[in-house]
Amino acid sequence: MIRLRLCSTILGLAAAVILCQPAQALAWGSEAHKIIALLAERLLETADPPVQRKITELLAADKSNSWTTTDVAGESVWADALREKSPEGRAATWKWHSVKLDPDNPDLNKACFNHPPLRPMMPASHGPQEDCSADKISQFAKELADPGASATERLMALQFLLNLVGDIHDPLLAIERNDQGGNCVAVLPLGSKAPMRLSDYWEDKIVADAEGTDPAKAAQQIAAGMTAVDIRKWSGGTPEEWARESYEVAKSAVYSFPVEAGGKFTFPARKGEAEVCGAVPLYRLDAGYRSRAAGAVKEQLAKAGVRLASLLRDSLQ
Repeated sequence: MIRLRLCSTILGLAAAVILCQPAQALAWGSEAHKIIALLAERLLETADPPVQRKITELLAADKSNSWTTTDVAGESVWADALREKSPEGRAATWKWHSVKLDPDNPDLNKACFNHPPLRPMMPASHGPQEDCSADKISQFAKELADPGASATERLMALQFLLNLVGDIHDPLLAIERNDQGGNCVAVLPLGSKAPMRLSDYWEDKIVADAEGTDPAKAAQQIAAGMTAVDIRKWSGGTPEEWARESYEVAKSAVYSFPVEAGGKFTFPARKGEAEVCGAVPLYRLDAGYRSRAAGAVKEQLAKAGVRLASLLRDSLQ
């Protein structure tokens, strides 16, 4: 099984050629991840400034990252850049970003590959390829909280947490419908002329429609609309419980299409990739679907930001 030699490999990897093969959706687009990270930062700046300063200090030590900016927003997409730009990183970490629960039998143990343990003294970043986001969040949070962990390991734990806490709130990463994470489902939004992939609709378009295209402004608006009750209510729970919540959103909102599909559609191949979906179902979305989608996305982003702040607070106090 391929292991990640992170201290000497990932941090020293040059920007490798992006893999030219069909890929499943990478989950939330960069805007959503940045909104979540900036919201967490804003909440910590208000309630726990010392924790926020520790985060800033940890990220300031990131001297070999040539893929993203090293502020909290940029680092929130570092783990996705790793998958996109490093073949080794992609192979080693791809499954860490999801908890793919079966629609008919949502067995968390199965979705998490029966929770493979880390060997004694093994950093979370060297763990097995076959693991899920719920397990990796717990492992990296423990590592971030460990004063005996090396500075490199704690930095990488923070980088992964900034991304994976967002991922576990992405409904498309919480369910396995054998459609490549929504890549092989076509939807025609109300008022649109051309179909788009379900994954692009949920993880980019609805985010932009619901929150705008400025992550900092979106984070500010979400924070302003939160109550103390919201923050208390959403701060608790475990990664496993968050995954189950996202799974329920996938069933009740993402895949709550109109009863009948609008025929079939074949997507053109993306640049540098082979198109493997073929003719896929086409669903014509109505105003009710869009409303449910926007509401679900807003709440998932808000929950993710609150929970990321809470997790980082617990790990760095």
